Amino acid sequence: GATLGILGTLAAAVLPAVEATRAPPRAVLNRAEEERRTRRALPWAAAAGLGLAALGAAVLVTDRHSLAVSYAGVLFIIVGFAAVTPAMTLLLSLALHPLLRAFAGARGAMAARGITASLSRTGVAIAALTVAIAATIGVGVMIASFRQTVDDWLRSYLQADVYVTAPGDHGTLDPRTAARLIATPGVAAYSTGRFFRIENPAGITDVMAMGLPPRAHAAFRFKEGDPARVWPAFDRGAVIVSESYAYHHGVGRGGRVTLRTAAGPRSFPVAGVFYHYGAGQGAVFMSRGTYDAYWRDGAITSLGLYAAPGVSVAALLDRLRARIGGDEDVTLRSNRALRRMSMQVFDRTFAITAVLRILTVTVAFVGILSALMAVQLERAREFAVLRAIGVTPRGIWGLVTSQTMLMGVLAGLLALPLGTALAVILLREINRLSFGWTLPVHIAPAILAEAVAFSIIAAVLAGLYPALRMARTSPAEALREE
Repeated sequence: GATLGILGTLAAAVLPAVEATRAPPRAVLNRAEEERRTRRALPWAAAAGLGLAALGAAVLVTDRHSLAVSYAGVLFIIVGFAAVTPAMTLLLSLALHPLLRAFAGARGAMAARGITASLSRTGVAIAALTVAIAATIGVGVMIASFRQTVDDWLRSYLQADVYVTAPGDHGTLDPRTAARLIATPGVAAYSTGRFFRIENPAGITDVMAMGLPPRAHAAFRFKEGDPARVWPAFDRGAVIVSESYAYHHGVGRGGRVTLRTAAGPRSFPVAGVFYHYGAGQGAVFMSRGTYDAYWRDGAITSLGLYAAPGVSVAALLDRLRARIGGDEDVTLRSNRALRRMSMQVFDRTFAITAVLRILTVTVAFVGILSALMAVQLERAREFAVLRAIGVTPRGIWGLVTSQTMLMGVLAGLLALPLGTALAVILLREINRLSFGWTLPVHIAPAILAEAVAFSIIAAVLAGLYPALRMARTSPAEALREE
């Protein structure tokens, strides 16, 4: 961290240091010359930014296997968009100028002109805020899409009404307890699961052996394979693999999976690939009959019980608890309770991202504050002239606040396309490379509106102190010549 801080500071200081040593004293005293240079450089910066963003997009499209290369592509897109932001700021300010004059009068027009007049300062501040807000949009949309996908998957995947598990991560149920629960009045059907892990030369493989009633087949949504053909093959000894397992191991429908069994290594045909978000590296599912034939193990890890018609889940839970008494160490959960618990775990997992998003915007907040303080120093005479011709301190305060609010609006609007692009990249590329999951994009309008509001609030808060300082500055002091 110390090394990055020092190197980053030195890198940021190189260009200003070179410019300070080369700039003629007369040009330094004339701020207009700096703004003219900035205007001349805008087309070149925008062209370079578009080229860098196009390069990043090309990297993402052409290389779909390296996570590091994909991150480099994302970086190119972000930096490229930041380079284009000052030019977009100028164009949007000019476009909004008539509208602001019509609805906000002279103050609105002066706020828009103030941004373009100090573009060398305001352009960088708006670019920093744009990138920060875009990051919050990208992460927010990614998490919301991930959450919606997991919620939809759980609703489809958890078909049984009640789930029974043994304590611990890999505990097994007592066969007599399982038999009593299955025989409980009100149980119409049941499914069994046996979760275990196999150490192979390529790593650890999660395997689930399942005894499924036909009604449970609806829990599986296949990415590859026709369910009408998958399930007969599954019952005959084929396996199905999760999407992430297929991605990480390069196997799909029609391929084969080799597992170490009690009778030695065996190769199993893959009948289909299904969507599954319960294991990061994926899992292999096989029928209970196949497992018993090769492992000769009658243990059960989990049990799914289906309520008979007319029997409520609450009533079935009461019967099951009475059936096992208080001596059995098993966990009974309804479908709804298991879903709710799973989503609570999901929300706790991603709670830290809210803090990270606030920190990101805080960094941009400091950038805007610094830019506005610099503008205060450079435009002190301009504001002093306004005070001298009759503008009140409240008028100066309102002008500066309007300008910072407009900066927040521009940053929020510019962040929308960049943030949406980042969300799509995170969901379609980064998550796929990291986990092998396919995650659809769910863009909630509330997230976009929240991001724009966050941008405006951050900009206005950053402008309060500079506005107060400008309003309180003595015109005589500001107009005094050295």
